[in-house]
Amino acid sequence: MKMTRILTPLALAISAVAASSAMAGGSGYVPAPPPAGLYTAGTAVVRIGASWVDPDDSSSNLRYPELFPFFDGSRFELDSDTTWNFSAMFMPADHFGVEFTYTGQSDLDMDLRNLDTYYLDQYSDNNNRLRIGTLESSSGTLMFNWFPVCTESWIQPYIGIGANYTDFDNFNLRENANDYLAIVDDGMGIDYPGRVRVDGGWGWAGQVGVDILFGRDSNWLVNAAVQYLDVQTNVDIHYPVENTFVNAIRTDLDVDPWVYNLGIGYKF
Repeated sequence: MKMTRILTPLALAISAVAASSAMAGGSGYVPAPPPAGLYTAGTAVVRIGASWVDPDDSSSNLRYPELFPFFDGSRFELDSDTTWNFSAMFMPADHFGVEFTYTGQSDLDMDLRNLDTYYLDQYSDNNNRLRIGTLESSSGTLMFNWFPVCTESWIQPYIGIGANYTDFDNFNLRENANDYLAIVDDGMGIDYPGRVRVDGGWGWAGQVGVDILFGRDSNWLVNAAVQYLDVQTNVDIHYPVENTFVNAIRTDLDVDPWVYNLGIGYKF
């Protein structure tokens, strides 16, 4: 009976120590809590940076080519340009964000290729290419992004899909282009310049990108992203002929630019 009175409290004490050790882990210390989430529901991010706009342009055949045989087989070509961008994103849930991006004005030099070289040589700054002017373009995109890695990571890659609206400014033909039209189709030349009209419009958009924080305790980050914008539009060249009427050369143009973004951001 005396032994029982001694062993019972000892057994209870040993059980309590064993339970405490099991709860504290094998080392006897309480495990550290997991790191706090960095990209969680309620997070907002703003970014600003530079964009390189690289059109993947292709144009359809001219409408009514029989009216403009000297343009038959020609196509538009757009050069690349560098501009700026701004974006703002909000995460309504873990791993998901809604982002608006505005890409500022890019000046895309516009050429006509595959023209009649008999007249073209004296007006072209390159073989078989007539530079007609500069197309000013700007776009806005709304993206729905998915962040696949854990919310605690300070490197956050993402993919997104959404819609874009791209706006273009009309412009007058360059002097050499007006002179070319004066030769091949009785255009009025630089005194009555022709004008290029390009419609804006909606299309789909996609992107891949990554946000990299400057450490777990920093709200500043660097961003890199690549966007593809589906941009289909109509192009008209209007120019007066013998001061009596106006000719209109029309075709479809798929601008479809790749936009490469690099910038910095801040996370709230």
